Amino acid sequence: MESCRILFVDDDRDILVMVEQYLQMQQYDITTVDSGLKALDIVKDRDIDIIFTDYKMPEFNGLELLAAVKQHKPEIEVIMVTGYGSMESAIQAMKYGSYDYLQKPFKLDHLKLIIDRIVEEKKVKDKADLIRKRGRVRHKFHDLVGISPTMQQVYEMIETVGRTNPMVLIQGESGTGKELVARTIHQLSDRRDNAFVPVNCGSITEGIPEEEVLGHVTALMGKVHGGTIYLDEIAELAPSLRLSILQALEADYHQKQSATRVIAATGKELGEVIASGALKKDALDLLNAVVIRMPPLRERMEDLCLLMHHFLYQACTKQKRRVIAVSPDALDILMRYHWPGNLIQVQNVIDRALALGVDDAIQPDDLPAEIQTFSTISKMG
Repeated sequence: MESCRILFVDDDRDILVMVEQYLQMQQYDITTVDSGLKALDIVKDRDIDIIFTDYKMPEFNGLELLAAVKQHKPEIEVIMVTGYGSMESAIQAMKYGSYDYLQKPFKLDHLKLIIDRIVEEKKVKDKADLIRKRGRVRHKFHDLVGISPTMQQVYEMIETVGRTNPMVLIQGESGTGKELVARTIHQLSDRRDNAFVPVNCGSITEGIPEEEVLGHVTALMGKVHGGTIYLDEIAELAPSLRLSILQALEADYHQKQSATRVIAATGKELGEVIASGALKKDALDLLNAVVIRMPPLRERMEDLCLLMHHFLYQACTKQKRRVIAVSPDALDILMRYHWPGNLIQVQNVIDRALALGVDDAIQPDDLPAEIQTFSTISKMG
């Protein structure tokens, strides 16, 4: 996207003037209007990439504008601008497809951070689309495995952000491979010779003094030496502690040439995390992250055979034994299962079968009872 076309909608003239002057200074193509109906006319007649819209407006409010835009031009990213404390409206907007929300009074640099994040994500998506059109399909990318379209897009995003240095936020359920993605990004970057340090934020309890945690993080940053720090389950941190840590990392990023790169992860849906306040806007804006969504296994079942073979080969090689197979009947059962534990559960199924002494092929009776039961119920359904 060489030129990002932005539309800002608000019935407050002072806000429109302020935003227009600021974004013009930043060399953005900015149009401002004072009503939702005028905005809709512009969207119908012109190409717009991003819309910021006030929630409360007479005649045609922001939520109505969001719904209309998503119906006619779903590719446009819409950001809802809400009054202070109106979290309910932000949650509504997320449900209707809002990319993000901006809370009044907002800082102009936060406006720019959201725009830059959307532009970066759009570049990555455009590149992924182009490569898919050229027919480049990979069944494996470093230690990541999958031939599905969603995984092809993940590979392209990793490849793009790995060679640049934006901060990254990885969203995905437990067991989808978020840390593996983070390690792959690190290995593709010019920081690969420096440390990769994972931090399990879920293990940091609220009872630990903030000074002690910050001291620990500062020490880790010294250990990383221009490498990557991975904040797993960042939404689980206490809000004040999370902001303090991110501010410390941001200060490091701006002060040192070999700054620590931050990759964060959350197991919750991003819209839910932001709307609920578990990951506040100040934290996300500090990250200014490109977002990579790791799909759950149930959304990429075409990858299951590849994954089974991959994990079987790894486990059998480690145990120095002949690589076993999966029987067609067992595979049929596995393909009907919903895999709530994702890739970790696949590994557990394989480890269990090997522990039971399977030496030829995994049969239906070698599968855990809950998987066999689920298959029986799904057949009856």
